[in-house]
Amino acid sequence: MNCSCAALRVVRARPYGLADASVWPSDLLAYRQQWEPFIAAHLALWRNLNALLEDVPDAQRCPPGIFTVDQLASLTPTMRAFCASLGLTRIRISDTNPGGILTQWNAWAGRSSADILAGAAAMLQWHQSVVLSVGGAYKDELVQIAKLWGLHVDLPPVPSFSEQQTLIARIEGAYVAAKGILQITGYAAGQTLRMASDVAEAVADGLTETARKLPKVLTSSWTWIGVAAVAVVAGGALVAYYVPRRRVSA
Repeated sequence: MNCSCAALRVVRARPYGLADASVWPSDLLAYRQQWEPFIAAHLALWRNLNALLEDVPDAQRCPPGIFTVDQLASLTPTMRAFCASLGLTRIRISDTNPGGILTQWNAWAGRSSADILAGAAAMLQWHQSVVLSVGGAYKDELVQIAKLWGLHVDLPPVPSFSEQQTLIARIEGAYVAAKGILQITGYAAGQTLRMASDVAEAVADGLTETARKLPKVLTSSWTWIGVAAVAVVAGGALVAYYVPRRRVSA
């Protein structure tokens, strides 16, 4: 199933008048809308990767649903590697598992306007942390699995620095508690997201708004034989560390 921005639920709140001291619900929504294309694109990459792995006949040998590493004990090292990859894709595309991208992005969905006004700073910090996780650690997992399959990965651009700076200035101007919470976010070396206090610092640090296309590593897009994986459970989620043993030709 392809992901669209419409699939990402948003926090909706009743409108506030000038006497209500803040237009904060709309500012929080604006931050979500600015980053939803980025989140949606990463979710689509995970869904495509999951569909590819689920289509492999040996996927039937993996435990159903979202499983723990203990359930892989009886499998061969190669099958453990494959099932660990598959299991991680299931976690990231889940809309209920705590490790799911949508679960985290929509953690504040359904809150009342009063809750939003009271917890705006925490909500903003949470959303920014999800962006950094999706474009950081989760992206690394995605790329590592894709490399094992010899797949190209095109990372989505982040909102332009000028757009980010404009929205940050608007939010900080509307709500003093938000000052310093949000920062300019861009790609650093290795296409991992990093933050900077302003556009000048981002440029000085070499951050960019776009990521280069990541090349494929293996010669075959249907090869996972010869790949070792060690899987552990961290924070209740399955985490797999992959070590390619050799380049494999089809």
